[in-house]
Order: sequence, then C-alpha cells, then structure tokens
Amino acid sequence: MERRCDPSAESVMSVTGKASRLSLLRGEIARLEELPPAGRAATRSGNILPFGVAEADRALGGGFPAAGLTEIRLAEAQGGGAAAGFLAGLAVLFGATPARPLLWIADRFTLREAGLFYAPGLTAFGLPPAAFAMVRPMRLEEALWAAEEAAASGAAALVVLEVFGNPARLRMEGTRRLHLRARTARLPIVLLRQAAQPETTAAPQRLRLASAPASRVPDLPHLARLIGHSVFEIVVEKSPLGQPAPFRLEWNIDERRFAASQPHPGLVASPPVDRPAAAGTVRPFLAPGISLARRRA
Repeated sequence: MERRCDPSAESVMSVTGKASRLSLLRGEIARLEELPPAGRAATRSGNILPFGVAEADRALGGGFPAAGLTEIRLAEAQGGGAAAGFLAGLAVLFGATPARPLLWIADRFTLREAGLFYAPGLTAFGLPPAAFAMVRPMRLEEALWAAEEAAASGAAALVVLEVFGNPARLRMEGTRRLHLRARTARLPIVLLRQAAQPETTAAPQRLRLASAPASRVPDLPHLARLIGHSVFEIVVEKSPLGQPAPFRLEWNIDERRFAASQPHPGLVASPPVDRPAAAGTVRPFLAPGISLARRRA
C-alpha cells in the first residue's frame, strides 16, 4: 500500500483524516479477530497448519498439511462421529466461512452407514452451519468427480471426501489426481475412509483416527459424570517422517482450538447404562441441561 503525505502539513492532520484512518484500522482489526489463531498461523506457515501442540506438530512434521491430499482411516464405521468432530474443528482452524465453507462429499451408501450431520452439533464445535456445505451424489463415481472439481477450484476452506472401505477407484491413480489438483490449488483435501484397511495411495500422510474418553470439566471435578471436551486419538500410520506416532488432542469449544489431552488419574469404567446398577447403589442421572452427544458432531 502506497503512503503519501503533504510536506507542507507534516505536523497537521485533519480530524477527517484521523477518523478515516481510525475506521480503516478498526476494520482491519475486526477482520483479523474473526480468524482463529491457528488460521492466522496457517497463513503464515504456507503449506502447514500448526496445531500449536508440541507432540502433535512433531508427529506430523510441523502440523496438518494445508495443501494436497491427506488420508484419514477409521477402523470401523462407528468412528464416523469422531471424524466429523475432528474435521469440523479442523475446518474452524482453516477459517471456514459461508464464502469458503467446509465442503463434505459422500455418496448415499456411505451416508447410510455413518449418518447425516446435526446442525446444533456443528455450532457447538464452533462451525456455523452456513459454513458447511454437503454434496450427496448417488454413486461413488460422482462423488469422486465432485471431489476432483472441488480440489481444482480451491473455493473451499477444506474438502472432505468420505467413502466406505477401500474402493478400487481410490487407489494410487485416483488419489494421485486428487493430490495433484489440491496441491496445485493450495487446498487441503481429506480422504476419509470408513471401516478401511491400510493400502498404498498417493496421499503423503495417513492418519488413523478414533474417539477417546472425553475430558473432565475442570471447574466441576466433583461432578465426574459431566462430559468435558471431545478427545481424539490419532496415530500417524504413514508420513514423510517414516515413523508411526500416536498422540491425543482435545477440542476446546470455547477457545476454538485443539489442545493436548491429559490422561485422567484413576480413571475407572462408567456405570452401565443398559442394565441395572450394582446392588445398594443409585446411578445418578446427568445434570439438567446436559445432553448426550449425537452420533455426529
């Protein structure tokens, strides 16, 4: 931006000029404050989105890839809720907005296995429903075409292609096209596999994702039944670093960022919910206002 001044008025600035510059400054500050801290870090770090968690960033070689294809594998379809929560948080860090949304692509069969999204759950994770767009083609071939077009466009903050198992169309050749298009457009795209086995693809990095016991509410430690932050267990199965690395992250819904998950000392199994409690004990109910999580965040 070019800046000019009148030499004859170096020490004098009109009230109008001050107000105009102050208005511009306030607008710029407001724009920056709309972005989460990690989103600004992703902009500064080019092709890497740092989590700001030492263990996770070290295992991932600096952070989550911000350009190209990353594969996330679920050992079973029941892990779809954990994947939805993790990727919703990731989209927040990538700065998803209605203009540049999280774009989720899944064919009808895959969605029948994992279910649809729950709008209040997205809001609770910090992702406004208006910043979420879904493509639901009938067939896998159409889903793959939509993912390739989205990857090439660079119009989304994050693209997710969700599939069931290990379809032949998404082996080396199919994933290579996705990776090259996304890398050229400097766009992050995630291939999310339900109930999948490890296999060779063009994705430089593959993560195995699962849910872990939620954290406790720090201000109410005496109410052990309250559900705290969601926790995700992640194992780096494939990466340029060449070494498997496990770590855990929890999503802080208030600060809209991931943090290191601390294990609970003396953690014991929860009382049963599908049969009577032990004799002589009364199983407490959840506190008023606490609702059980839906299958998908």
